[in-house]
Amino acid sequence: MRRTSIIAGKLALAALCAAAAMGAGVARADDAPSSLVIMGRGSAGSTSDLAFTVMEEAIKRAFPGKSVQVRRLPGTASAVPPRIESGEAQIGHGVGESVVDAWNAQRTFANRPKMRNARYLGAYLGFLVRPSASPTMVVAADSPIKDWADLKDKRIAVGPRDSLTSTMVNVALKGVGLSYDAIKQNGGLVATGDWNQQMDMLGDGQVDAVFITADHPSPMITQFAATHAARLVSMNDSVLKALMDNYPTFSRNVLPAGVYEWQKNEVVGVQLSLGYVVHKDLPDNVVYQICKQLYWPENAKIWGEVVPSWKGAEKLADRAAQTVFIPLHPGAKRCFDEAKIPIKTIAAGSDTP
Repeated sequence: MRRTSIIAGKLALAALCAAAAMGAGVARADDAPSSLVIMGRGSAGSTSDLAFTVMEEAIKRAFPGKSVQVRRLPGTASAVPPRIESGEAQIGHGVGESVVDAWNAQRTFANRPKMRNARYLGAYLGFLVRPSASPTMVVAADSPIKDWADLKDKRIAVGPRDSLTSTMVNVALKGVGLSYDAIKQNGGLVATGDWNQQMDMLGDGQVDAVFITADHPSPMITQFAATHAARLVSMNDSVLKALMDNYPTFSRNVLPAGVYEWQKNEVVGVQLSLGYVVHKDLPDNVVYQICKQLYWPENAKIWGEVVPSWKGAEKLADRAAQTVFIPLHPGAKRCFDEAKIPIKTIAAGSDTP
């Protein structure tokens, strides 16, 4: 079944390229792809889920009058690079560190060939509108957990097993001399799985803390706090340093007090570099048209129109290409150049494919 879907993806890409060869440049109705496979479906209400709801709308607006069949695949950030590499998906959820690791065949992707078929499209403007402090530790309000060091023998939930959250929490724990193995040896538990289910486990007392990577206020945390007293635990400097030393696309960030009504103190964490990645063979004009709908000033209100909590994202359009962590797709470059949106590369963004 997987082999069949990969072959189908490659055939779809070939068809798109053939259509583009007939005349790229000014948008025409017959430039529209007949179908696209996109990959960005995390837990309901997660950043990737919302960003790809915006993407689906952008595809519709990019090719008016044409019915583009869009199929959205589920999967975590770590699952995206292989699917883009194989051509099974043409557009994917790009978490900077996961994509760069796949590009360089390191960490999670250390025993696999370098994945160099992905190109950068643009940042999630909606994610930039709202505060972020990832990975966010959520505990019950009366929990004895006040610091990451208090997790030494606790039961923690870290999202899907192959998610970036799961990986970076283990890295962050080194800042307080801990690891998943150490927690287990001390009698604790490290659970993986769906975030919504893990929040239910926190409410039922089956785990002591849940780690979430999301912008805030997060629907998952808001829903939990509607029936349970909650508290967020900040990072200390040693935890922050452990993350920053290992992940060059991260930046220190602060979640101000009061983002949630019950949140009394600011929460320190990191902000991830998130953006859409596309297959290098996706025709330039297809990428260009989608990019215009997402980032050109006259169109960028799409973010708030699709996701009300992302209203105002259009004001951040000049940040659409400020964290280009792998080489930029030519169609996106044309889009940004014409709109005079500045381009800044980080990590592997300046590499020659």
